[in-house]
Amino acid sequence: MRLHELLTARRDEIMQRWKECVRGTLAMEAIPTVELVDHLPQFVDEIIATLSAGARTPPVEPSTEVSATAAEHGTQRLRLGFSLDSVIREYGALRDAILSTAVEAGILPSLDEIQLVFDCIITGIAHAVSEYTYQRDAELRRQANEHFAFIAHELRNPLASAAMAFQQLKESGTMPALRAVAILERGIHRTAELVDQTLQTARIASGIELRRQQTTLGALFADVELGALPEAQAKGIELRVVATGADPLDVDVRLIGSAIGNLVRNAVRYSHGGVVELRGHVANDRAVIEVEDCCGGLEPGKVEALFAPFVRLDKTQTGFGLGLAIAKQAAEAHGGTIRVQNLPAKGCIFVLEIPIR
Repeated sequence: MRLHELLTARRDEIMQRWKECVRGTLAMEAIPTVELVDHLPQFVDEIIATLSAGARTPPVEPSTEVSATAAEHGTQRLRLGFSLDSVIREYGALRDAILSTAVEAGILPSLDEIQLVFDCIITGIAHAVSEYTYQRDAELRRQANEHFAFIAHELRNPLASAAMAFQQLKESGTMPALRAVAILERGIHRTAELVDQTLQTARIASGIELRRQQTTLGALFADVELGALPEAQAKGIELRVVATGADPLDVDVRLIGSAIGNLVRNAVRYSHGGVVELRGHVANDRAVIEVEDCCGGLEPGKVEALFAPFVRLDKTQTGFGLGLAIAKQAAEAHGGTIRVQNLPAKGCIFVLEIPIR
C-alpha cells in the first residue's frame, strides 16, 4: 500500500491523532472542535493529492491549493487568538500524526513520499505564517491609525477655539504689534495644519471607504486656485489653470481636492518666480492632472524620497513634509498613481492619474 492510499483510508484517524496532540497544549479547551480542526482535513486531502500525483509521475511540487488552504488557516488562527508559534507547531503535529499512522500500519514510506509530505508541511507553514503576520500587521496599523486619528481629533477642538480667540483679539485691535504675537499666530496655524493632515493621513491609511460624489476637473481646479492664489501673488508667481473638458469624475472630492491642492501649494512654495501651471484632461476613463513648477529641478537620487512622510528636500522651507505623502495616498486610495518628471535646471512636473469611475 502506498502512503497516499493509507492516508485516504485512515484520514479520520490521522485527524483524531492530531486533535489529541493539540488539545490542551496548542489550543484552548473552550474552542469548538469544528473551529479547532478548521481547514486541516482539506489540507490533508491536498497532501494526499500531491502524494498521489507523485506516485504516477516524478516527484512534484506541492499544489497551489495547499498554499491557499494554509493561508486561510493562518487567518482563522489569528482570529481565534492563536500565537504564531502555535500555528507552526500544529503543522508539526500533523506531520507526526501522518508518519506515526504509517508506522503503526507497517507502511514504510519511500524517501520521495517523505520528502513530499515534508514539502507540503513546510509550504503550509510558510503560507499560514505569511498570511497570519500580514493580517496581524494590517490590524496593528489600523489600530495605530485610529489612535493617531483620535488624538488629532481631540486636539482639533481646543486648537480651533484658540485660533478663533486669537483672531478675535487681533481684529479688536487689542493685540500689540510684537514679534512674539506673529510667532504665536504662525505656531497656531502650523499646528492646525499638522492636525488636519494627520487626520487625513490616518483616514486614508485606515482604508476607510471613499465618499464618492460627482464633480469635474473645472470644479476641483477652481477650489484649488482660490486657495493657492494669495501665496502665489505674494511670491510674484503667475498661477495658470487649464481644465480641458467637462467629463464627470466620481471621486472623493475632499481627498482629491486636497491632493491637487498640496501639489499646487508645494509648486508655489518651491518655485523661484515664473509660472506654476495646473492643467488636466480626461483620456481613456482616467483623469490626468499635471502641476508644473519652476523649482529649478531635483538633485539626482532625490525623486524616490519625495513622497515619503516628513521629508523636506529644501530645509529652508516651512511645513511638515506631509503634502506629497497625502497626495500619494489619496491617488492610491482611488486606484490611481502619482509620479514626477524632473526638468533639470527648470523645475518638475507632478502627474496625478485617477480613474474617473
